Parts: sequence; structure tokens; C-alpha cells
Amino acid sequence: MTPSRKEQDNILRWDGKKTGHYEVYYMKWNDFASRTAYWIRYTMTSPAPQVGAPYCELWGTFFDASEPGKNFALKNRFPIEKLSWDKDKFGIRIAGAELAMNACHGKIADEAKGNSLEWEVSFDSPDKTFYHLTPQRMYKGDFPKTKALAPHHDARFTGKVIANGREIKFSNARGQQTHLWGVKHAHRWAWGHCNTFKEDDEAVWEGLDGQIKLGPIKSSHLKLFYLKYKGKSHYFNVFPKWFTNKSNWELAHWTFDARDKEIRMVGEISARYEDFVAVTYMDPDGDPLWCNNTELADIKISVYDSAGVKLGDLTSAMGCASEYVDRKTYPEVPVKI
Repeated sequence: MTPSRKEQDNILRWDGKKTGHYEVYYMKWNDFASRTAYWIRYTMTSPAPQVGAPYCELWGTFFDASEPGKNFALKNRFPIEKLSWDKDKFGIRIAGAELAMNACHGKIADEAKGNSLEWEVSFDSPDKTFYHLTPQRMYKGDFPKTKALAPHHDARFTGKVIANGREIKFSNARGQQTHLWGVKHAHRWAWGHCNTFKEDDEAVWEGLDGQIKLGPIKSSHLKLFYLKYKGKSHYFNVFPKWFTNKSNWELAHWTFDARDKEIRMVGEISARYEDFVAVTYMDPDGDPLWCNNTELADIKISVYDSAGVKLGDLTSAMGCASEYVDRKTYPEVPVKI
């Protein structure tokens, strides 16, 4: 049976041989009942030959809004032989952990630090794949060097997590599942996603403000946004808007302003330093970069019509994912892995 378009979008792009390639699947969700949030990654990297042998990894990050001192991140690395995947449908397996189109499970531990995370989760979403890049032919070319799409852009997660021995069960927790692949990360970026807005149960926002390198030259910041508001999608990620959208960010704080023919959105994201976890990424060529991630940010978006009349606000307290990635570390957020 031919897989659905969403399933085709999720299928691993690596051919099993190519070097200078990385691929990531991540799931993230918020459980307001327990005041916890999660960020799970299934990854593979086939570095440049001079860097090392291919490998795959499982990453787990736990956030506790009530006791941020309990936040932790861990990863387990395995030789690439521990990775297997289906080619005619979506499914990948890493050392006993599995990710399918609507479910995932896994278990990882860091004995030295005393951290462990186990998950068994199902998820689904009503909408089609969200494509971060437009036009879609950009997914076939060399630019940009990383491709991203979200088969489950507005997902609901149900299942169980055991974090350092604490069992947490949840149902219909809001989140997202995204697939990324490429040959090199952007030079630096801010990213965010939220589908937990108080005022509009169907609202979804996503934003990306990134800078890339073209040889030795750093580009201007490229700013892509999306908003689903009162049942209608507004795309601020078409190519010309990469340059006309407004966006400014620093660690833990981000403001943005974007408009189309129908609406204008003006937004702000903020978070406490203690709600972040910093982790180390590695490009296939061996260059490191550091991701400062939280799933517990606050967001407020004000929406206006084309004449400037305010239509309403969208807010979420500690329900927005945001991350700030750079080629340097920040003393405010200790690196966990």
C-alpha cells in the first residue's frame, strides 16, 4: 500500500552510505496537569570521513515547571549498525527504541549523572504536513543546507513517561513531531512553536529566525513565521517575507512582527534562565554549536486586521517551546550534554 504524504515526508532521507549528512526526528509536548514537558530526539549522523564513523543517538530532555532544579538532558550514542529503518513506509529503530508514524517508545540512561528517561507514547494530528520552506522545490535543492518539515504540526500525545523513577501519565498533551535533515546546521537561530493558546483551542504558531553562512560570509537573518488563527492559516514564510518580517532575539527573549494581506501579528516570547537546558550539537564536518532549549516559555501574540484594528490576543503561560542556538555557550544556561 502506498504510504500517505505525511508518512512519505517522515521517511529517512539517508541512503545508508552518504557522508556529510545528519537527520533528526523530534517530539515535544507539554503536560499541564503535571506541569512537565518533554523533548525526545531520534538522530543519526554520517560525518565527513575525516571526522569519524557514522553513529545514531537517542536524546531525552525533561522539564519540570514547578521544580526547575529537576530538569535534565541525556543522550545515548550507538554505532550506526544499531539503526534500522523501513524504506517503503515510515519506521526507524535505534537500539531497541522505535519511532513509528503515530507512536514511539524508548529508554535511555546516564549512570554517571544518575538520570534516566523512559517513554511510551502515541500521538496524532488532524492537519497535513507543515512545510517550513516555500516553495517546496527547496526540499530538493542544495539551499538551504538543512530541510525541515512537521508531519504532526498540531499533535496530541497520550502515554507514559518515567523520569528518574517518577511515573507520569498524560492524555491529549499538546505538542509536535518534526523531521529535519541536511549537511550542516544554520550558523545560529531562534526557533519556537506553540499550540497551547488559552484563547483559541485550534491556534498554532511557529517561528524561525536564522542566520546561515555562504562560504565565509554570514547572511542577514532570515525570518519565517506561521500562524493558524480562528481556523485560518497565515503563512509568513514565503521567500520575500524572509527579509521583510521583523524579528529580534537574545537568549530567553524574542520579539517579532509579521503581516500578510489579512492580518498582522506582533509577538513576544520570554522565559526564565532556569527553565532552559543547554545541549551540544555537532555538524557533520565536526563543528560544534550549542542549543539552549525550553518547553516552558511564555508567549503573547496580538493580532490586528489589515486596517490596524485589534482582533485579539493569544497567550500561553509556560506552554511555548523556544530555543536559541549559537556557536558559543551562555553562562546563564549550563551545558548538560
